[in-house]
Amino acid sequence: MNEELRVDAVRLLSSLNELGMIGRRQGFKGVTRLALSEEDREARDLLVSWMEEEGLNVRVDPIGNIFGVRKGSNPALKPVLMGSHIDTVIDAGIYDGAYGVLSALEVIRRIDEEGIETQHPIGVAAFTNEEGVRFQPDMMGSLVKSGGYPLEKAYARKDDDGVTVKEALKGIGYLGREDVKPEAYFELHVEQGPILHRRGFEIGVVEGVQGIAWWRMALRGEANHAGTTPLDMRRDAMAGAAELYAGLLKYVAAKGNALCTMGRLRLEPGAINVVPSLADFTVDYRSYDDATFKEGKAEVERRSEEIAKRRGLTLEREMTADAQPVHFRPEMVDLIEGSANRRGYSTFRLPSGAGHDAQFMHVICPTAMIFVPSINGVSHSPGEKSLPEDIERGANILLDCALEKAGRRRN
Repeated sequence: MNEELRVDAVRLLSSLNELGMIGRRQGFKGVTRLALSEEDREARDLLVSWMEEEGLNVRVDPIGNIFGVRKGSNPALKPVLMGSHIDTVIDAGIYDGAYGVLSALEVIRRIDEEGIETQHPIGVAAFTNEEGVRFQPDMMGSLVKSGGYPLEKAYARKDDDGVTVKEALKGIGYLGREDVKPEAYFELHVEQGPILHRRGFEIGVVEGVQGIAWWRMALRGEANHAGTTPLDMRRDAMAGAAELYAGLLKYVAAKGNALCTMGRLRLEPGAINVVPSLADFTVDYRSYDDATFKEGKAEVERRSEEIAKRRGLTLEREMTADAQPVHFRPEMVDLIEGSANRRGYSTFRLPSGAGHDAQFMHVICPTAMIFVPSINGVSHSPGEKSLPEDIERGANILLDCALEKAGRRRN
């Protein structure tokens, strides 16, 4: 590895800021580019234009994943991919996902400027619907690509307005037919948590990704008068949802290596003086430990069934995501740590608390992730921020690892 070769941090930050202007909405401080929306289309078009300016072979696969590939000296070899996603949550910052994609593009810009030849092709990847806000499951592009979710089932998923994924892909012009089979995949990302920043480490060497399970549930009871219906005669849907959430929080606190969140809740009829007849909500359960993840998923389903039965409620339940814990290959993790050590960057090994495309790409090729500090751990928010020097450090590690894995040709 060449320790003197560095990315152009000014250009990288400029690209991040330019892409970060797409999806600004009146009344919001941050960026909203929901998957397959018009804002997402505009961002995709900009990214593709940058890829084409760099002379990359741009391909779009059937689920809308975008790949921009630079030729290698041996056309028979598979490409080393780098990337992430460019869709966002509602009112997001500019780094989540986009940092990994645009750092990958910056790596290619730099090796083009230096005239570096690699045996393997090197490519940029931007995966579809990583966030899962508009369509579920999240990380849909990498999940479909890795064979973890049927393409036709993904096409049929609908948003809250009844628009299907396939209709949305057609609508924005990104229903592709091509494919890219990777040799390896690297994903650079802001940590989205406080560990690196609070402990003063410059590079997070990611050992794996914790398992993530999502459910959409509905408890149905009976609407009734809030002032005249005794507690023991109520079929209160909200009481069931509240009991479930409180119990799950106690459960994960006792386990010590799991997390649970009920992030979305809708009540009907939604009046201050009426016992709710419907609680429609989501459950998010996570653990990096394989046994705890399996046990916890069963616990979520057992508790929801028991509470519904005891309270006289009807339970509707759909699991919308089930991503198993992933443990990256040691040689890929060591590659990142070795680059950081040679450059003199301080490192800390950790699992990712958030889900990423790397956890599914791991199924089809060697995969690794690089984290840089998020100031105060803020993410999924307009307050998301990482220092420019950290942004550069992470991209320099990505540069090293991509060249090493792609087989840099020495002059």
